[in-house]
Amino acid sequence: MKWLAFWEMDSVDMDVNIKKYQELLTAREKKDPRFPQKPISDNYSFPGEYRGFILYDDDTTEEQLMNVAFHFKDTMNWTFEPIVSAAKTIEAYMKMKK
Repeated sequence: MKWLAFWEMDSVDMDVNIKKYQELLTAREKKDPRFPQKPISDNYSFPGEYRGFILYDDDTTEEQLMNVAFHFKDTMNWTFEPIVSAAKTIEAYMKMKK
């Protein structure tokens, strides 16, 4: 399952979160298994706001997502939503309809 990860922070936490994000990127470079290794998108932000999102791939575990949230605890809120393709949704719907 793929994941849509939303994040949000207060403006006063920007500097500390930049540092924490750099730590996360370093962990990813070192292939630290505690964190997702292959995001399938860039980390996007909404211009002029302190929120954004990133997409994670099928190999990302719930534990890795929790570790991301714990890494940023107290300075950034994370919400993780499972996502599937519209084709899979339609397929499941058609099966249930029978």
